[in-house]
Order: sequence, then C-alpha cells, then structure tokens
Amino acid sequence: MKGKVKIGMLIIVGIVILMGCYHKKSDYSSESNVKLESNQTPAIYPENQEQANVLKDFPDLFKAAVESNESVKDIGMYVIPGLLNTTSVTSNEANTIVDCKSMTPQGVTVVEGYVLISAYCHDHEHNSVLFVLDKDSHKYLKTIVLQDQPHAGGVTYDPKGKNIWVCGRYEDKAEIVAISLANLEKYDLNQKVQPIEYSQRVELPQLKRASVITYWNQAIYVGYFADHEEGRLETYPVDEGGKMAGKLTKEQRIRTTIDLDKSNEKDTVVRELQGITFFKNQFFITQSYGALEDSKLLRFTYDAEKEVFLDSDVSKISDFPAHAEQISTYQNELFIIFESAAKPYRGIEKVWVDRVLSADLNKLMD
Repeated sequence: MKGKVKIGMLIIVGIVILMGCYHKKSDYSSESNVKLESNQTPAIYPENQEQANVLKDFPDLFKAAVESNESVKDIGMYVIPGLLNTTSVTSNEANTIVDCKSMTPQGVTVVEGYVLISAYCHDHEHNSVLFVLDKDSHKYLKTIVLQDQPHAGGVTYDPKGKNIWVCGRYEDKAEIVAISLANLEKYDLNQKVQPIEYSQRVELPQLKRASVITYWNQAIYVGYFADHEEGRLETYPVDEGGKMAGKLTKEQRIRTTIDLDKSNEKDTVVRELQGITFFKNQFFITQSYGALEDSKLLRFTYDAEKEVFLDSDVSKISDFPAHAEQISTYQNELFIIFESAAKPYRGIEKVWVDRVLSADLNKLMD
C-alpha cells in the first residue's frame, strides 16, 4: 500500500513539474513580473582589459582597436549579449518563450544611438534575433526576435529611409528584410511575445543566398560568396523614402579559390568572405577560415566600373583573430564582430572575441 502511495505521489509531482514547465513556455503573460531579456555578462573574459590583452598578437588590430581607444569607454568594446542564453521564440509561435544556448552572432551595425547585433540559433531550433545596445553607455537594451530562422549574416542601416535591413531567407530563396527604426524602438518582447513585423521583404532571385550586406551612397550592396564559385556583389538602389523595388542595377564579382596556397592562379581572392563595408573610396572585406586559423581584413580601392576584383587589387591585408564576421563603418570607426565566443566554438579556439570591437579606420589604413 505504501509503495502505491509513493508511486502516486511521484506521478502527481511529475505532473505538477510538467505543468509548470509548460506554463513557462506557452502561457507567458505581459502582466507577469518576469522580465524577458538575454544574458548580458561576457562569455569568456570578465574584464575588457583581458580581451584587449589577447589582441596583442594582431598588431594592426591592436593599434587601431586598443591603443587608439585607451581613453575611450570600455576601450571601445561592447559585450556581445546572449552568448550564454538568449530569450527567443520557436517557429514564430506567440507566447512561446525559449532559452537558446547556441545563439551565434553574425552581423553588426550602428543605427542612430544604437549598436545592433544579428544572431542565429546554431542548432536551427529557435528564431534569429537582433540585440540592441546603447551606443554611448554600451549597455544592453533589449532583444528583437526576427521571423523564422535565417542565418542573419548581415545587418545594415539606411539613414535616409530610417530602415534596418537584414539578410534573410524565405522558402529557400535569398531575400533581405527591412525593419523601420520606429518599429524597432517600439518593439517590446515583454509586452507582446512574438517576432517583429517587417516593413519590406525583397526577394533576390539573382542570388543563391544573401551572405553579406551594407548600405552606401543610397544603395544596398548584397553579396553572395561560396567556396567553389565567384563571389557576387550586387547593388540595389533605395529611394528617398527608403523603398527598394529589388531592381538590380549593378553586379560585380570577387573571385574565390578553395585554397590559395594550392592555387596556381594569380588572379584570385581567397575563400570564405564574411563581411563588406565602404569607407571613403575604399572597401573592406573580412575573410575567415574557421577555427584555429587567423581571419583577414582585405582592403581594396573601390571602382564602380570595375567588373571583377582580384587578389592583385588588394592594397593591404591585416591579420584578425579567427571567426571574424561582419564589419561596418560609422564615421571614422570600423565595428567588427566575431562568432568565436558562441557555444559551438567556445571550446576549440585559441583566441576568443566576446565583444564587438571598434577600430580607428585611419589607423587601419596606415
């Protein structure tokens, strides 16, 4: 009899626990006292100086991002939130809260007084997100949940149209999506647990995938790069109101090869291009080889009439830590993000970067 009572009690306790878990995931109410936010503590280095110290092996980066920022708040660094856990949703279901442990940062850009970071779930289980940080205080403000689970390989800002553009993918097709600045500022996951609404969705049939994105001279530049193909950089103009019809006006190519050391060709740019941005008459590309190998920052002089950019067009190469992703320019600064501190890579790197770095562009160009 006692055994039956114990079994019965265990079953009841189990049901209560399951109901509690279900309530936490599926029955969130904006009237609750629970504040939904992502982890804000550094994933690797407790102090900014510790992060700065490991950059000494990369002279160009150390000079531009550390020595130039000695008197700047937090050495010009922004802790990447959500690396330990990120609040998101699953399959666009409203009121379905999940704690993602494998959110992986991809993109970074400056939007008015904010720094935005795009990230995707490495396990492809949870919706992708944007983290919003205050540019001046460097503090985490909130998490924006995107629709579906795109790689979110890049994010950029059109200051005239006041739209944030994000690389996306819909029904296995390349696309970019726009979020108005007003909608981004208004969005509050604590009030309404669902993905943010898009103001525009633009399909890009010419591209297999939208890998990188940047805004420059009232146009959106979107790139696709793969190991076995030429990289393609496409230009799409936006009007004064921020609308884009998806009409391609220019396509330029960046040649890639699987392994430069084994290639006999002299007119190729090496593989794995991750980010692109413009500064004055120059453009920069980040190139990453994955774990345990240094990334590169490639600098070119931009020519709008040029059809193909080759390795012979590279004017400078700087070594960066592994897993460099998007870069973006703001005034005279280059903002750089890395994915090395995300859970999938945390145990295999020799140098981690768990912060967004801001580097003096003029120093990088020396």
